Amino acid sequence: MSIETIWEIHHKKLEHYIIKKVSDLHEAEDILQEVSLKLIKKQNSIHQLDNIEVWLFRVTQNAIIDYYRRKNKISYMDDLNSLNTNVIVTLEPENYNLEAASCILKLTDYLPETYKEAIIESDYKGIKQTTLGEKWQLSNSGTKNRVQRARKKLKETLFKCCEVTSDNKGNIIELVNKNIQGESFSCVNC
Repeated sequence: MSIETIWEIHHKKLEHYIIKKVSDLHEAEDILQEVSLKLIKKQNSIHQLDNIEVWLFRVTQNAIIDYYRRKNKISYMDDLNSLNTNVIVTLEPENYNLEAASCILKLTDYLPETYKEAIIESDYKGIKQTTLGEKWQLSNSGTKNRVQRARKKLKETLFKCCEVTSDNKGNIIELVNKNIQGESFSCVNC
């Protein structure tokens, strides 16, 4: 299959995926262009891939992550006319960990009471699991399992409500309600 045919088949899906993740249309077009260039560079070994579509989406996802990394590491010069020396300021990467934390705390209300208590006591209040095991009259492994199941249920609840994008360090760089398109993030509808 030729590169042109592969691109014709997949580029619209890739474009929709990128636009969903990147709000700036011009930036989305640039990312799509990057993906097409990587496909062209790979043309001699494309036949070795088991699944071209999976490879294309992996390349696209990596390009989106790279875009957010570049965007969050912008350096700029302060007004040169007002400065005697050149000062370069590097912005700290923006993340939404605090917003996510407050949302996750609200989402515990949607968990069964046992799991809600496990999350609040263990993760929010920081009570040791051995102490919780005594309180709940469970073994150490039983307590650990309860807390792990509670975390898993909370994560499932979050992903039902929101689309979460994180960087390679686990920082949340994008948090979007699945049912509210184009509006700023709010945990109200979860």
